[in-house]
Amino acid sequence: MEKYVWIFPVLFIFHDMEEIIGYGIWLKKNRAMLDEKYPKISRIYENYSTEGMALAAFEELLLCLLFCILALMTKNKMIWLIWLGGFIAYAFHLLIHICQSLFIRKYIPCFITSIIVLPISIWQIYECILELQCTVSAVILFSSVGMIIVALNLKFAQFLIGKFTKWMMTI
Repeated sequence: MEKYVWIFPVLFIFHDMEEIIGYGIWLKKNRAMLDEKYPKISRIYENYSTEGMALAAFEELLLCLLFCILALMTKNKMIWLIWLGGFIAYAFHLLIHICQSLFIRKYIPCFITSIIVLPISIWQIYECILELQCTVSAVILFSSVGMIIVALNLKFAQFLIGKFTKWMMTI
């Protein structure tokens, strides 16, 4: 498993760079469309800044690295399975980005790297499932755990973006 562990954070960084670089510009150009067609989504990003997005991506990367380091240091199968669940949740999030872009029929900053990174992620996840000798039920269970961790952390990351952006405006 050690040979696969760093693929996850590398793919994460590659993908998040597209989001960090492009999302602020994209939001400025598409705010009216979001306000009109998707007001709930638009409200999520009302206190958005590129700096806030970078902070949120950094926090998410730290969580990813924590699980990578824990898995390597402990060599505990349970930790590896949680790591795998996080990787599966990440791959699912890439699929969501692709669907979002197709749904609104417009490029969103994360689409291109999602297209590139998703097949690599699926292949790596498959290899890890084989190496860990996972049962289908273990994959489902730990994917669910990964989805819960990622969903909770996404809420926290969005909170960070808003708080950090508001704080930046006061300095």
